[in-house]
Amino acid sequence: MYIPRKFEKRDKPYKFLTLSFDDGVTQDEKFIKMLDERGIKCTFNINTGICGLVHNLPYRDGEVTHNEHTEEKISQVYVNHEVAVHTLTHPRLDLLDEAGVIKEVGEDQKNLVRLTGQDVVGMAYPGGPYYTEETKRIILEHTPVRYARNVQSHHTFAMPTDFMEWAPTCFWRSEACRWLIKKFIALEPTEDSLLYIWGHAYEFDMYDGWDLIGELLDLMAGHDDITYVTNGEIYKYMTE
Repeated sequence: MYIPRKFEKRDKPYKFLTLSFDDGVTQDEKFIKMLDERGIKCTFNINTGICGLVHNLPYRDGEVTHNEHTEEKISQVYVNHEVAVHTLTHPRLDLLDEAGVIKEVGEDQKNLVRLTGQDVVGMAYPGGPYYTEETKRIILEHTPVRYARNVQSHHTFAMPTDFMEWAPTCFWRSEACRWLIKKFIALEPTEDSLLYIWGHAYEFDMYDGWDLIGELLDLMAGHDDITYVTNGEIYKYMTE
């Protein structure tokens, strides 16, 4: 079972690398095999209220399979990686009242604890920008969630400063991603640095991207000066 590691502060800066992928879809299983072969860690943000849903997701060029893992598969597939909240049913949180936010976030958190045994403290906002200061307050006051990722890529290697508005470095398919990975590999940091890449595994089918993500993972893997972590391990490192 995944148990977050504790990293001690040290004089030499860390180069941390983490990934965050959403929705708990069946493509995650193939993706995780690729991650495990390379020793790369990822946080998977899962909607437990629609476990087992079988459907296709429309996009500009057609449809892509977007089947949600069953509860049984969730307990098996993510054993080496962190799971985090993505809400029960993927609503716009900014349109919900307090009770709705508590249910969507809090119940998803409880389900993930039950299914995986992990201490679930993180999430990714469904839809990306659809949250408010009130949303953040409700989550912090009424659920165990203590960090939340958005989708506002900043294209830097900065460590997070606001865990409830944790912005990633880049989207896996962005034009900047490969360049940022190479820049990070060459980096000789004077302070702790973080490369944080996000996405959805169904997009590897949508954009015929399995070869591309394999190439990017190969670039990232196997560097002695890079520490491969989950989102939660970064949170623990900076707060405990």
